[in-house]
Amino acid sequence: MVVQSSESLYSNVITEPPLEGKTQAVHTGRSIHQEQMLAVRRNVLDAGIAMRIASLFTVLSDPTRLQVVYALLRAESGELCVSDLAKGLGRDDTTISHQLRVLRNQQIVAMRKFGRIVYYRLVDEHIRLLLELGITHTTEATHSSSTKETEELA
Repeated sequence: MVVQSSESLYSNVITEPPLEGKTQAVHTGRSIHQEQMLAVRRNVLDAGIAMRIASLFTVLSDPTRLQVVYALLRAESGELCVSDLAKGLGRDDTTISHQLRVLRNQQIVAMRKFGRIVYYRLVDEHIRLLLELGITHTTEATHSSSTKETEELA
């Protein structure tokens, strides 16, 4: 097996004539479109922002936390206490409290105390939109997959 260094790999650049007004470079069998590459470089997502978004999605990737967020999204009053969430989701208070703490640390939920009872609510509309878009996307993806399978069987 011959291993080629990245320097020698990119030293073999061949510039082909433009395709439909676009320059194209070929690197050992790979085609690179200069304009698209430059557009990507101009529009790179800031690394700090990318980390914060990834952290948000990581927090939302837990099924129990998603159920908590969804319950808060659908709550008539817009807020629920730990005990009601725990009983409604079939979990214990400790588990729900822990999940709410994680959500609060990520500024997804906010709390207010009324005596000894703590109520939680979604922080803002963005979280509602993310969850609703996620639900819509997965429902459509499931529907389109089953439609595609039905068409293939026919």
